[in-house]
Amino acid sequence: MPDRFLLTTLLGREFVQTPRHLEHMLGHLPALDELCRSLGVSRISEFVDISLLELDEAASLLEQPPAQAETDPETGMVLAIEDLAWHPAALGMASLEACAQHLARGSSSLIDQADVPVLLEELHLCLSQLQPLEAQGGQFHFSVRNL
Repeated sequence: MPDRFLLTTLLGREFVQTPRHLEHMLGHLPALDELCRSLGVSRISEFVDISLLELDEAASLLEQPPAQAETDPETGMVLAIEDLAWHPAALGMASLEACAQHLARGSSSLIDQADVPVLLEELHLCLSQLQPLEAQGGQFHFSVRNL
């Protein structure tokens, strides 16, 4: 399982990656996906971009650190915006809102009630980041990475 799960947004060419690791969403991803399936919305895992994970895995298989490649000026990473998978913010909002509303009602048998408050906090953080982008045609993904 990856070590990092981060929300990344894109509006035009403005690339923003939230510094907060969404550890509870990552830990409950299978349950969130099942919840999304039962609610009739896209699974959260459909919005995960594994590009950085694949890059790390390739370096590991070669048993050498990645070559000193130039970092992209827009992303600050080796990968450019075009190298990453993007999804409409509106599509993500539907899934995140459905999960948050369902969990707030306290009716989920998939997630331990003790975990719900921190999971809701992370879901609301994502919603607050995506909401301004929704009307403007912004995009997003969840970035996974081993650090």
